[in-house]
Amino acid sequence: MSIEIGDVIDVDVTKVANGGFCIARHEGQVVFVRHTLPGERVRVEITDVTKKFLRADTIEVLSPSQERVEAPCTYAGVCGGCDWQHANLAYQRELKSQIVREQLGHLAKVEMVNSQPLEEFRVQAMSSTEDGLRWRTRNRFRRIGNMGVGLQMARSHAVIEIEDCLIAAEGAVSLAQSVLDVGDGDIQTVVTSAGKNVVVDPRNGPIIDETVFERRWHIHAASFWQIHKNAPEVFVSTVRDMAQLQTGETLLDLYSGAGLFAASLASDVGDDGEVIAVESGIDAVRDARRSCSDLPQLDLITADVSKWLAVNSAEEFDVIVLDPPRAGAGQVNIATIAGMAQRAIIYVACEPSALARDTAILRESGWQLSQLRGFDAFPMTSHVECIALFIR
Repeated sequence: MSIEIGDVIDVDVTKVANGGFCIARHEGQVVFVRHTLPGERVRVEITDVTKKFLRADTIEVLSPSQERVEAPCTYAGVCGGCDWQHANLAYQRELKSQIVREQLGHLAKVEMVNSQPLEEFRVQAMSSTEDGLRWRTRNRFRRIGNMGVGLQMARSHAVIEIEDCLIAAEGAVSLAQSVLDVGDGDIQTVVTSAGKNVVVDPRNGPIIDETVFERRWHIHAASFWQIHKNAPEVFVSTVRDMAQLQTGETLLDLYSGAGLFAASLASDVGDDGEVIAVESGIDAVRDARRSCSDLPQLDLITADVSKWLAVNSAEEFDVIVLDPPRAGAGQVNIATIAGMAQRAIIYVACEPSALARDTAILRESGWQLSQLRGFDAFPMTSHVECIALFIR
């Protein structure tokens, strides 16, 4: 009997999958199910049918996991912003740990990391006081005429109207609601490290201040910046600890954005060292120039990373840091980076599968995954941030 969209079936969930799904099987066919947890038996409605697999949404939990909790948000399971509100925070991190381990093991054949078997790797909380809520400093809301704001549903163009978003910074939704009569299109809000909540204007402004340790950045509100309120300092500290830069050394920062890593680590190489930061976004580089003009050892370059690497592949750097887009840096770029780095490569990744694919290339090029830190920088969602150190 063939399965069609809208059919309702009962399935046993076996394990977590990347992207906020869990895996079950129906008559031998893989079913990717949302809103469930490993070990549960659930009743699901089929939402997508392909030749290789099915997708489904849970409509009734027949046998719940002991890790299941009551979702704190009214819109959980309908809005597409969160994947795991029905799991306790510690178990959310365990699910993300399983994803990272599975991707690195399957795609990159990694067996050891942090001087331990890969199975010992665990994603950690961003802070000891993390409760999974009110962490998101950058938010985009869909405008529903002049009546309200909403968020897009998962794998859909449909929008659900909301009165609040519990992972967004306090006041973000009410701020968006207050400007419904201004402009058109999506409404973006930003809360700064000083607690100032602003709306992004048509020119990607206003200029806001972000402070990380003692350094202050003056950036466009729409410029890329780490989303979790604690992420800039946590990530800078981690990269610095992995890099162990010495006075006089050279650092290359790729996909450098507004220069968060480049500027923060410039003092480690001193005036006798050199830091080159490469970023394709013109506004981001302007933000970096505005914020980092006091660092003579820092050279900010506006260029497509792939094209810059192709032209400068003969150059050598003691340490290379890269923070690529979700798709990863890709085979050609990673192979080039492997030849340019002398002592260490530090890879900041927001997608485990991309990290795993690029790790495989680095391992083939003579580099070893030495350290791996996983951070739950996106609580309640399926996303996870990893920072990896590779040595020769």
